[in-house]
Amino acid sequence: MTSITSTTKLCALIGDPVEHSLSPVMHNAAFQSLGLNYVYLCLRVRSAELKRAVDGVESLGILGFNVTIPHKVSVMTYLDEIDPIAKDIGAVNTVVNRDERLVGYNTDSLGGLRALSGAGVTLTGKKVVLLGAGGAARALSFSIAPLAGLLVILNRTEAKAVALASNLRRRFDKKIRGGPLTQDALFTEMADADVLINSTSVGMHPKREECVVDEDLLHSRMTVFDAVYNPLETRLLREAKSVGAKTVDGLSMLVHQGALAFKIWTGVTPPIDVMTRAVEAAVEG
Repeated sequence: MTSITSTTKLCALIGDPVEHSLSPVMHNAAFQSLGLNYVYLCLRVRSAELKRAVDGVESLGILGFNVTIPHKVSVMTYLDEIDPIAKDIGAVNTVVNRDERLVGYNTDSLGGLRALSGAGVTLTGKKVVLLGAGGAARALSFSIAPLAGLLVILNRTEAKAVALASNLRRRFDKKIRGGPLTQDALFTEMADADVLINSTSVGMHPKREECVVDEDLLHSRMTVFDAVYNPLETRLLREAKSVGAKTVDGLSMLVHQGALAFKIWTGVTPPIDVMTRAVEAAVEG
C-alpha cells in the first residue's frame, strides 16, 4: 500500500448515506496500482451541512470529490463552474478543485451507457422504462433519450418525472413521457418494455429485500438494469433472472463512471481492470 505522507492528495465521496460505498476500494486500488500518492475516503454529509462541507473542500485543498444521494442536484448551487453536459443534465456527481475553483461534472451518464453496451444491450429504437427522476435518472436519461424509440420516466413524485420528460422532449425531439411510479403505471408500461432501468435507491443496502417492481410485471423479453450495486444482485435482479430476463448489475456503471472521475482528478488514464477486480472482490467478500 502507498504510504500516506504530508503530500498525499485527498479525494472523497460525499453523501448520506455513504457507508455502503465501494468507491474507496475501487479508487484506492487504482491509485496504488499506478503508484499515485492519493487517498480516497467517504464523508457523510447531511443535507443541512452541504454548503459548509463544500466550502471546506476549497479551504482544505481537497483535490476532488464524488457526489451521491441526496446531493447530486443541490450541490450545483455551491460550485464555481459546471461543465455544460452536467448543466444540461441538471446534476453533478464529480467535482474537481481546479486552481481554487470547484468545477462540477457528470460521469453517470456515459458510465451507465457503457455498462449497458458492455453487456450487449442495444437501446436504439427500444422502449425503455426508467424508474426515478433524481440525479442518477437525469444523467441516464440524457444518454438514453437520443437512442430510444420511446423513453418512459416514472417517479413517485409525478411532477418531477413529467418535468424531466418535457425537458428531454424539447432537447431531443423524441418520444418521451413522464408519469407516476405506481403499480398501475408499471402494469401499463412494463407489458411491452424492452429495457427496465432502476435508478432509485430501492433495494440498496441495508434494505436489500425492498423491490420497486412486483415480480409478476417482469417478463423474459426485457433487459433489467439496476444501478444499485450494493448488493450486487438486488431483489429486482434476482426476480428478473427468475422469469428469464437479461440482467445488468450496477457494478459496471460504478466502475465506468468512477474511471471518468479518476481521469478528471488526476489527468491519468485509470486501470479499469484493476478497479473492476477490486470492487468484485469487495462484493464477494
